[in-house]
Amino acid sequence: MNTTTMMMVAAAAMISTAATAGDFDNTAVKLTAQTDAYSISVKAPETGATEFAVSVTTAPVDVTATWSRNGAVDNYALKAGKEVEVTGPVYAGASAEFTFGDSYTADTRTLVATPYVGVAHTIGALTPYAEVGYAWKSTSNDVLDFARNDSYLEVGASYAVTPAMAVKLSVSETRDINFKNAGDKNATVGITVKF
Repeated sequence: MNTTTMMMVAAAAMISTAATAGDFDNTAVKLTAQTDAYSISVKAPETGATEFAVSVTTAPVDVTATWSRNGAVDNYALKAGKEVEVTGPVYAGASAEFTFGDSYTADTRTLVATPYVGVAHTIGALTPYAEVGYAWKSTSNDVLDFARNDSYLEVGASYAVTPAMAVKLSVSETRDINFKNAGDKNATVGITVKF
C-alpha cells in the first residue's frame, strides 16, 4: 500500500463519522516557539482550559511538562516518549504520561501508555500525515494495573510558510478499545516558529 493510499484510507475513516464544524467537540489554537533542544507552547482550546507546555529533546527520550488551567482549576501532566522513522514515510513512537492536579484525587491520578504509528510524506512545502494510536491506562490506586483504555485517529498537514515558520492543521478523533465507535473529535490549528 503506497503513501497516498494510506493517507486516503485514514482521511476517509476520519470523515466517515462527521463532516461539519458542528460535529467538533473542541477546537484549539496552539502557538509554539521551538529550538533544536526545547520548545515552549501555549494552547487555547474552545473548552477554556488553557495549556502551557515546555518540551525538552534529549537523547533517550523527549520530555514534556504541561500545566492546564481552567478558571481556578489547575491540572498537570508529565510526559516522556520518543518517535523514530521506521522506513520511508512510516514513523512510530510511544509515550507515557502521568496526569494529576485539582481534578484528580490521590486514587485517580492517571498513567497512560500510548504506542502509535503514522505515515507522513513531504510534497514541496506541504507535509500531510495520518496517525493511529492505542492507549493503556492505570491509576495511582494501582499504577501497575494497566487496562486497555481507548484508541485514536489523527490526520492533518503542516505547511512550511518559511524555513522558520510552519502552520499545521490537525483533526483527531478518539475511538473505543476496538477502534470502532467514535468519541470526541477535536481540531487544532498550530503555528510553530523556529529559532
